[in-house]
Amino acid sequence: MRMTMIPLAIDKLALSRYPKTSDQSLRAWNSADEYLVKHITENLTLDKSSKVLIINDQFGALTCSLSECSPVCWSDSFLSRTAIAENLKFNSLNEKINFIERTENITQPDICFDLVIIRIPKHNSLLTFQLNSIAQFINHNTVILSAGMTKEIHNSTTTLFNKYIGETTTSLAKKKARLMFSKPSSTPKVSNENLYDNLTDIKIYEVKEYDVKSYGLPGVFSRESLDIGSRVLLNYLPETKENQNLIDLGCGTGILGTIVAKNNSTLNLTFCDESFLAVESAKTTYEKNIGRSAEFHITDVLAGLENDQYDHILCNPPFHQQNVQTLSIANKMFKQSAQKLKDRGELRVVANRHLKYRPMLSQYFKNVKMISDDSKFVVWLAYLPKK
Repeated sequence: MRMTMIPLAIDKLALSRYPKTSDQSLRAWNSADEYLVKHITENLTLDKSSKVLIINDQFGALTCSLSECSPVCWSDSFLSRTAIAENLKFNSLNEKINFIERTENITQPDICFDLVIIRIPKHNSLLTFQLNSIAQFINHNTVILSAGMTKEIHNSTTTLFNKYIGETTTSLAKKKARLMFSKPSSTPKVSNENLYDNLTDIKIYEVKEYDVKSYGLPGVFSRESLDIGSRVLLNYLPETKENQNLIDLGCGTGILGTIVAKNNSTLNLTFCDESFLAVESAKTTYEKNIGRSAEFHITDVLAGLENDQYDHILCNPPFHQQNVQTLSIANKMFKQSAQKLKDRGELRVVANRHLKYRPMLSQYFKNVKMISDDSKFVVWLAYLPKK
């Protein structure tokens, strides 16, 4: 006899954001997560054998709530995966979660999910990729339930669900959150236009003055054109010497590190990002423009890299995480950069002028100075790391 599984209420869980933040107003869940769990509890019947796929869980609220189902959890974010794992462990829940970074990693290729839960991502390109990728794992009986804050759901969002899944409707808004209900068509709409392995959903642009092309996969920062901050930083790149070691931190498509490598054939490059798709993009950008060997790491900032080994680090740090402004990631980037740099190593950071990075950088470096004169962006040079 199958035993009904009731999702755990989010307010009964002890959930934390990752990375940790001192801002107590930032929670590890929002009303969209609460709306989803409440709807599932009141309207769906699940048991431990139910086949559940959760996409874009931010910090683990959904995975923890449904952990008894041992769901498949798909996230492009290494930080989100870390948060989910830590929250499962802290709440003493089932940790046998199958984490994947693409549907090709699903261990049961013939599986058909009973329930697919999607938190709407920031970029439509990522949503398109994800919807197209799951088509072969659903049928007309699969419940497709999506959610986001009202500001994250647009007409274009509904259009994508209608195109790739089937007829889609939306709920009334509650606490500024909204649900989306999709009825899969009898014939999944699988196409090759966004398949990860074929790299066909990839945006290419050229930085002509450096004779370098950028290759960006869905959802990757600045995949369609060079962002203004990186454009400013290009005017203040380091003069590298033979056999030096350089890190492109938060590399995105890898355009910055690739441009530096263009002028130094002996430079040892390391690309780091917490996005699986970003690192895959950086690999493509570097290989197509340079072709030499380099290191690529999907990691939490610079975790796993050796200390005191690097001469230069380039960084365009994010100041948002899951649509919430935070400086915790930038602070962690600065702290770990100081640890990884040699005694005379240098960190270059580009940032919006309104971001107060000097005090943060000064915690970890003896010398910090502004080296740019752009009206909107600042380039900081931090050197002589404090050990």
